[in-house]
Amino acid sequence: MNQPAGWYPDPGDPSLVRYWDGTGWSPRTAPKFSTPPPPPRRPQPTAKQAKNSKLIMAGLAVLGVVGLVVAVAVGGSNSDEDGSTTVAAPSTTSARATATSTTRSAAQIQASEQAAAAAASRAAAAAAAEAERKNPAAYEQLNTRDFALIARDSAAAQGRKIVLYGYVSQFDSATGTNQFRASVDSQPLGSWYEYDHNVVIKASDRGLVANVVEDDLITMWVEVDEPLTYDTTLGGSTTVPSFRLNMIEVTGSK
Repeated sequence: MNQPAGWYPDPGDPSLVRYWDGTGWSPRTAPKFSTPPPPPRRPQPTAKQAKNSKLIMAGLAVLGVVGLVVAVAVGGSNSDEDGSTTVAAPSTTSARATATSTTRSAAQIQASEQAAAAAASRAAAAAAAEAERKNPAAYEQLNTRDFALIARDSAAAQGRKIVLYGYVSQFDSATGTNQFRASVDSQPLGSWYEYDHNVVIKASDRGLVANVVEDDLITMWVEVDEPLTYDTTLGGSTTVPSFRLNMIEVTGSK
């Protein structure tokens, strides 16, 4: 049915009329020959309600405008803060990097100065020790008895500087090129065969013993070192005192 809204004969009861709302039949009916009630109307607001409604709409509009302004202001503030942070961050980072670099440089300079001072101190100590090793007056002239005590326990006297006399008893391929065996004493004796302390002499510099050969009579300025054990030609081994050679003088041959 394509009729406009209105009252029409009820399709189910010819004695009634039914209201057609334009799209379908409504449940409202009336006797066919009576005056049907008017179609339902939307309730109209009173003047007071209309006024209140206008006030509410105006208030909502104002709130909307205020909210928009606040949102724009906050967004601009955040944008400014982000921008300032972005700009300031490199400056802060640069300042920290500069401070760190300065601190590190100062620490490195201090460490370098300390290392240089320590190296200079070691060099000075080494130079003083070398000068003392080359000074004959720094060595003790022991009597025979005192030397016998050292020969018996050289470890207890390690580092002492003494003068020895004697002869080279073995200096060959078996001993090596920078050490040799010698028969010695702490005093010069009349004959080579009187030197009866068997020792090992060790030269840190081969140049010290470059012109020394077996059977040379010698005077030596040495430092007491640890006892040394070596294999003998008879198949056994023996432990003897050892000395570090600092200076040597060949005085003849036996």
